[in-house]
Amino acid sequence: MKKLVLLSFGAIAMFMASCDKKNPIDPTPVDPIDTTTQNGVVILSGDITSNMTLLADKKYLLKGFVYVKSGATLTIPAGTIIKGDKATKGTLIITRGGKIDAQGTVDKPIIFTSNQEAGARREADWGGLIILGKAPTNQTGGEAKIEGGLVPTDAAAEKDYIWYGGTDAADNSGTLKYVRIEFAGIAYTPDNEINGLTMGGVGNGTTISYVQIYRSGDDAFEWFGGTVNCDHLVATYTWDDDFDTDNGYSGHVQFGLVHRVATIADQSKSEGFESDNDANGSTNSPKTSGIFSNVTLVGPMQLPNSGINANYQWAAQIRRNSSLSIHNSIITGFPIGLYIDDTKGTAASANMTAGTLQFTNNIIAGCPTPLKASDATYTAALTTYVTANGNTIIDSVSKVMFADPFKFSPNVAATAGRPSFLLNSGSPAATGADFTGLGMFQAVTYKGAFDGTTDWTASWTTWNAENTAY
Repeated sequence: MKKLVLLSFGAIAMFMASCDKKNPIDPTPVDPIDTTTQNGVVILSGDITSNMTLLADKKYLLKGFVYVKSGATLTIPAGTIIKGDKATKGTLIITRGGKIDAQGTVDKPIIFTSNQEAGARREADWGGLIILGKAPTNQTGGEAKIEGGLVPTDAAAEKDYIWYGGTDAADNSGTLKYVRIEFAGIAYTPDNEINGLTMGGVGNGTTISYVQIYRSGDDAFEWFGGTVNCDHLVATYTWDDDFDTDNGYSGHVQFGLVHRVATIADQSKSEGFESDNDANGSTNSPKTSGIFSNVTLVGPMQLPNSGINANYQWAAQIRRNSSLSIHNSIITGFPIGLYIDDTKGTAASANMTAGTLQFTNNIIAGCPTPLKASDATYTAALTTYVTANGNTIIDSVSKVMFADPFKFSPNVAATAGRPSFLLNSGSPAATGADFTGLGMFQAVTYKGAFDGTTDWTASWTTWNAENTAY
């Protein structure tokens, strides 16, 4: 079996056009490269089969598919910078039984980023981070191969490399804390992509807290089954979906921020939330039943008539027998706010009627069509449900009274600067949160991810990674 190779790397060829859903990657595994020591850049390639600790004063390059195998832990100290190779679409995969211990700090986040020069970086520059665990999924046999076109180092041992799932809800794949993942997300084939952070069967013994996905070339965060609980997640300028839940995901997520820009969207339609029980909308269990609370979703429309990429659709599309629930959140600036989509498989609307799909104490603002049901006969019932469950519909984003939400990287919009999503005095989101029956969450008074004083994104996140010197 091929071992991990650590080699210094200097002259990195910068070529190969950015990949999107029309440009699949070359899935050929990368052999270790024999090179000389130059510039202190260390290549990570192949399999990590025993415990390894990186050093914060060195820079690293992921080349091809890099696997942390069962029984091994990859430890990454605060302040470490790891780049993904563009030519080979470098990707880090934590396999079932492997662990990652990546604990940054608010002042020294761990940064996974592009190996392109400042000013030349964009989505799909490299693969991303994939974590595979042993927690339940609703796929046949209780396990499945993760999407993304990964190729195992040893084809005969495929399940040891690229499968996820099992029976251990408390499985522990390690820790991600104060971590940025920038310019990742690539397409292998249409609807078969690597996301910024892909989680397959990740158990609730795993810690995922304070993670920013910046300009992913597919989804920012995607959960395939699993039970992992997450908090303080940031999705910035995502190409496709921000929070995508599938295949029986049943964890809890609190404090999430989505920041969209008018020009960046995917041909497959871009959404804040997308949720399926599975691809066919089956009745397989465990059912997708993730619960989100205190999400601030700032869509691309500053005004109802704003010109935006036509591929923007729904802020939240719940479909295919999903029982995803959203509470105490703010949804703004999408053409359509909440969309209950019954066009395929078992109807998601039936889950709302049954009370397993919940949407309570939320604000929908500045969405020309706040509510939509694919089944016209359910439209009235959807409106009645939303009205009866503490939700508020507002005609303008400005009436939410964010401090300064429409500042962006100069590479994606003319209004440059660091945004603020704090609530100004008098905001309708400053009060009214309700945590009845939601004891798994921290109870706060406000809706959305922020109150009026504490910006938990300060210091460790970025809104201008295109031009940062790494």
